[in-house]
Amino acid sequence: MRRSINGRALVWVFLRMSNLKYRRDIDGLRAVAILPVLLFHAGISGFSGGFVGVDIFFVISGYLITSIIVREVTEGSFTYKDFWARRARRILPASVVMIIACLAAGWFLLAPNDYYDLGRSAREQAYFAANFFFWKESGYFDGPSELKPLLHMWSLAVEEQFYVVFPLIFLLAHKFLPRFKSLLLVAIFLASLAASILLIESSPSATFYLLHTRAWELLIGSLLAVAPLMTKKHNVLYELVSLIGLAVIAFCVVFYNEHTVFPGAAALLPTLATAAIIWANSYHNTLAKRFLSIQPMVWFGLISYSLYLWHWPLMAFTRYNAVEELLLIDKLMLVIASIALGYLSWRFIETPFRLRRLLATDKKILWAALAALIVIAIIGQQIRRTEGYPPRLPENARNYAIAAEWEKYQKKCYKLKPEQVAAGEICRFGDEQQAKPGLFFWGDSHAAAYLPAIKSQTEQHGVLTLHASKSGCPTLLGGERPNDPSCAAFNKSMLKNLQNSGTNNVLLASRWSAYVYGEYENSNVAMLYKGNEKDKTVAEAKQLFTEHLTQLVTELRAQGFNIWLAKQVPLQTVGEMYHELTIRAMKNLDTTSIGVSLVQHHERQAFANRVLDGLAGEGVVVLDPTELLCIDDFCPAQRNGFSMYKDDNHLSVQGAESVQALFEPLFQSITKAVHNSQ
Repeated sequence: MRRSINGRALVWVFLRMSNLKYRRDIDGLRAVAILPVLLFHAGISGFSGGFVGVDIFFVISGYLITSIIVREVTEGSFTYKDFWARRARRILPASVVMIIACLAAGWFLLAPNDYYDLGRSAREQAYFAANFFFWKESGYFDGPSELKPLLHMWSLAVEEQFYVVFPLIFLLAHKFLPRFKSLLLVAIFLASLAASILLIESSPSATFYLLHTRAWELLIGSLLAVAPLMTKKHNVLYELVSLIGLAVIAFCVVFYNEHTVFPGAAALLPTLATAAIIWANSYHNTLAKRFLSIQPMVWFGLISYSLYLWHWPLMAFTRYNAVEELLLIDKLMLVIASIALGYLSWRFIETPFRLRRLLATDKKILWAALAALIVIAIIGQQIRRTEGYPPRLPENARNYAIAAEWEKYQKKCYKLKPEQVAAGEICRFGDEQQAKPGLFFWGDSHAAAYLPAIKSQTEQHGVLTLHASKSGCPTLLGGERPNDPSCAAFNKSMLKNLQNSGTNNVLLASRWSAYVYGEYENSNVAMLYKGNEKDKTVAEAKQLFTEHLTQLVTELRAQGFNIWLAKQVPLQTVGEMYHELTIRAMKNLDTTSIGVSLVQHHERQAFANRVLDGLAGEGVVVLDPTELLCIDDFCPAQRNGFSMYKDDNHLSVQGAESVQALFEPLFQSITKAVHNSQ
């Protein structure tokens, strides 16, 4: 009885607010959107394309909200106050409670760096700008997205940004271009779609997160809302279109995966299919409509918003604190818990506000919304200001957690813009009084990882060192990654900088083996040549790698440079090492057993080390960090209570400082040469 009363009440409120006829099938379509998202995020097999549920939501939202706007603009009753009061009542109560719950949970569960990021993301969502935050944070060293509790808020940010702009455009078009309203929407739709298709390869992160390449998905729903009505019945057509629409969505859910280039053109299938279902079901009681209108589908549709809000933080926090991989039973329990949380949120947070049992007037809900967003922004900023408030963690956990961050100069040196490197504006360390640099340090992000050791040695020996590095860019000439054109430009600029530097010594450091094998041993395509018209096999990559590195060393020797080649550090087995060790320390679990065997390390680096060793000789010295990082045939991830690694392959600041002795021969050679020349 209680359920039916609530259902009728919600329908009454919906009708009163929007003057639209309630459609159970659209609630059922929301279920088609949320369930694949839920199962995909839980990691359940068979739902690899479940992410398209978000795109289905966009189309539904565009259709419903535009229908309301069109009706009210036509009647002359539209006001921004009413519009945003409805949005606030629909969106904010559950999302505000969820964000505050995440901030509270993060206090107990997250390492400082991750709590810092959570605070920042909460603050940005208070401005409805979370999508910009996650776009900017999706860089080379960004942590796994599945561990970010508020990542899913990007889609709500896109929606709200759309509804800031869309009503204004529609109102202006209605007033000044009444005959061309639909044509204007079509033009904006086509421009946004074209941007999504054209930019997905060159700017995949921006295309995924930002409004200008996502607006077309909401506009599909908007165009459906303003489309002229059919005057003739075509029941067979409606049946066929609606069934094809469901089949297309099912296809996308099952066959799309992480390798699908998305959104771009691939997003056309699920979004057009959604629009087709809504359109066909508007005219006929199709089989698809009857399926979508059954009570279980409608029920999931009703709780879909709250379910979307709560499922992701629950899964993110669970994965964050899991020491082992989640089993199928764990994933299923997460699904059940998410549904329970979604229902409770819908029943006790969404429903009272939508039924106006709480903050009944528009004025009250708008002021309360503003106050809540300000509070979230202040709390988020305070978490950011205190850098995640490390004192809340035990000392041993804090010591591991600091490995998450590099020094500012490291970040600066591997993030230099191409034009800065080309202009010679690279990093400088050590004694600026020296007439000329003693060392030129060139490499990828693994070179940047060595910087604390290089900087210390530079200062101790009174040497001036020049440095720049580029993430994922091998220190080669002619063997740059084809999917990163800036890599070749960087290496050419670095060679020019070296030739103009006046130094006789160059240190090269890279993640050598990754460019041959890929990031891990089971890769079949060489990372170095991935993205070419024809991906190179590992065998081909070995040959080309040897040729390109040999060519570079030979050319530099011919120009009179002394060359120092730094081998790789041992590759660990845990992606976010600082996180793994911090969580273990928080749970009082053993951390000393985390690491790799010396045998594993040597097997992994065997080919790259043979190439490097083969280049050693007059004027070419090879430096190996293995003896400094491995003890008794074991290469631990931690030492003396500090993480040696930032992730699974880059040294932390503490790890780099522990291998200073590796570069002692290099700097002794430089200072000896300076002394002999005086």
